[in-house]
Amino acid sequence: MQGNTPVECEILNVIQGAGIWPDCDDKTQLLQAIEALISGGGSGGGGVVAGSEIGSVSAFAMPTPPTGWLVCDGSAVSRTEYADLFATIGTLWGHGDQVSTFNLPDLRGEFIRGFDDGRGVDDGRVFGSWQEDEFKSHTHEYHDSREGGEDDEISPTNYNFGPLTFQTEPTGGDETRPRNIAMTYAIKAFYPSAS
Repeated sequence: MQGNTPVECEILNVIQGAGIWPDCDDKTQLLQAIEALISGGGSGGGGVVAGSEIGSVSAFAMPTPPTGWLVCDGSAVSRTEYADLFATIGTLWGHGDQVSTFNLPDLRGEFIRGFDDGRGVDDGRVFGSWQEDEFKSHTHEYHDSREGGEDDEISPTNYNFGPLTFQTEPTGGDETRPRNIAMTYAIKAFYPSAS
């Protein structure tokens, strides 16, 4: 079957990409194809749209994520209602009530760091572990190696004050952080069904 216009061709590509043979009498095929592609079926572009797999985390430019996503706020959710998500992440982020619920990751106010997985940059970290803030150890030294001269009040001899220890007035806020923007982190929990 071929389309007569670019739009018809595009619709047919979506339907065929989901593994459905086009049937002019079936007016629900486009919806079926979209649902199949979203839920991982079909061959269009490798199945699921990137970033929409159950268990994937995305940042949203609105406070409430779309249907199918749950805010990463650490809350306990039903193991049966969100069975696909539970099968994917299990109790990695918390055991919930240890019977019927499990916890979502709590990413409120957090920066996400890529899992080291043996690279050695963030050595020894366990996947999903939390890390306290830290300021890299460093020192500040002040050297004053002036030579005295005739106009000095002390004497016309060489002197070296060497490293001096001093403390400045505190500056800054309550934490060390880069510039940032607050967005909503949410986890893909289920695929919405068409009504």
